[in-house]
Parts: sequence; C-alpha cells; structure tokens
Amino acid sequence: MKKTEDQKNVSFDVMIMGAGRIASGFDNPNTEAVLTHAHAVTAHAGFRLQGFTDIDMKKAEEAAHKWQTKALAAPVKADVIVICSPDESHLENVIQAVGLQPKLIVLEKPIADNLESAEKIMAITKDIPVQVNFTRRFVPEIKALQSQDYGKFITGTGLYGKGYVHNGSHMIDLLRMILGKIKSVDVIRQIFDFFPNDSTKTAIITFENGGEFMMRGLDCSFYTVFEVDLCYENARVKISNSGERIQIEKKMTSRKFPEHSILIPAEDITTGIDKAIYGLYENVYEFLTGKTALLSPLETAFTKAVYVS
Repeated sequence: MKKTEDQKNVSFDVMIMGAGRIASGFDNPNTEAVLTHAHAVTAHAGFRLQGFTDIDMKKAEEAAHKWQTKALAAPVKADVIVICSPDESHLENVIQAVGLQPKLIVLEKPIADNLESAEKIMAITKDIPVQVNFTRRFVPEIKALQSQDYGKFITGTGLYGKGYVHNGSHMIDLLRMILGKIKSVDVIRQIFDFFPNDSTKTAIITFENGGEFMMRGLDCSFYTVFEVDLCYENARVKISNSGERIQIEKKMTSRKFPEHSILIPAEDITTGIDKAIYGLYENVYEFLTGKTALLSPLETAFTKAVYVS
C-alpha cells in the first residue's frame, strides 16, 4: 500500500517488538491489503518506523530488510512502541516498554495469556495510553452495527478455533462491542487444537442486556473459521469470512402466510477489514494529535471473560 494521504504536519517514531507474522510477515510493501503493523506504520505519513527487535535476531534482520528499517539489538525509546511478541511475553515486554516512557503502546491481542499478567499490565500502564489490536473495532462497517436498532437481541452462535484466549478473545471483544457487557460464561467442553496451554472452548455466554450466545470451538487443524450469527427481534446479522462479509436479513410479514413473519435478505456488505490495522494507526495518530479518543483502549479491551476456566 502506497501513502496516498497528504503529508501529516506531525510525525511520530515507532518501534516494533517482535518480528513475526502480525508484525511483518503477513504482507509486503507492495500488497494492497494492509495485514501487518509494519505495513500500516510505513504506509501512514504520520509515522516513522525505527526498527524491529526480536529474541531471534535473524527474524528482526529479515523484517528490517523487508521494511527498509533497522534490526535493533534491544528496544529503543520511541513515541509509539508496538508489542507483537507471543502472548506469554506480553507482560515482560510491556514492562520494558513502560521503562522507555513512550507516548503510547500498541499491544497485540490478547492482552496477556493469563488473568494475573493481564491485571499487572493494567496496573503498570495506568499512566500510558494503550491501544489493543482487536481488529474488528477498526472496521467501520462492523462498528456501525453498534448503532443499529434491530430490537432486542435474542440468541446467536459463533465458530472459531486456535485457542479461547488467543483467538476467542477476538470473538469475546466483538460480542462486547455489539451486545454490551457479558454477564456469565459457562464452558461446556474444550479441545486442544493448536496451543497446549490454551484450549478452544465451547461456551454459553449471557449478556447483561439479555440474550445468550453459543460460542462454538472448532478444531482449526481442519480449517480456519471465524463467524458470528446474531438473531434479534427484527433482524438477523451474519458476520463471516473473519469479518470480511456482513449479511443482514430483516423481518417482514409473509405474503403466503400473513399470520407469520419471515426474514428476507436486506443487505450484503463487503467490509474494509483488509485495512483494519491501518485504521488502528490512523486512530492512534488522531489520538496523539488530540483529535479523538482511542477505539480500543486497554480499559475497554480488558475483560475477565477471556480468562474463564
């Protein structure tokens, strides 16, 4: 993705901790989709990428070569520090980042691999803004579902895999964004399809505003899936292809059987999820220049519902 917007009047230095897939590997400077932190930072006129750190120096060097920056032997001071390390390293890396006193930290989801570490991160960053990369909060078409009036939420289902904390946290956050606060999580079963310490759980989730949702775990060794199906009083909303597609059906009186109501297709939306991570950094830029609030701040992203047993 090439820089297409006007040159920003203010720019910020960015340093990335971790040089894996979400940091650097999922795309390259010439792809149209923006799927990595490095791509989003280098495509945005308001940021300057200072380099990568990684416990594997070879990975840092490869990422630095791809994105025309530096491989750093240790974290350096920057306006924005991005943490893309494995889940179990988040607490250690946040401690390092806080010591460098950045203006803001961007933290990959989940916040941490366990509740104790997540709570420690909450405590030590109380004076530093943190933006968590729950991707779908930066997709305008998905975020717009918050403001739609489809009547009371009744029930829903979802499919996901690759760990309840690691990937399921995305679904938990999406549900909280659209449906509100979670009241309870009742785990029915679990499988270990990817991580030995993070099972993929099937659970019944209830909400303070009413309604229940079955979050179904699927063995991702078969294929990767992330989809949500929400039934309201007056509509049905399906989010599929990891958030790329939204299908909306609305209630109407059946012509054949007037005593019954049916659902008919109303909208079929292709979202901008391939640019979501760019939207994260645009939001960070607008926040740092005093124009708006963060869309996924740590205090919003944190929930104990991600750490149920």
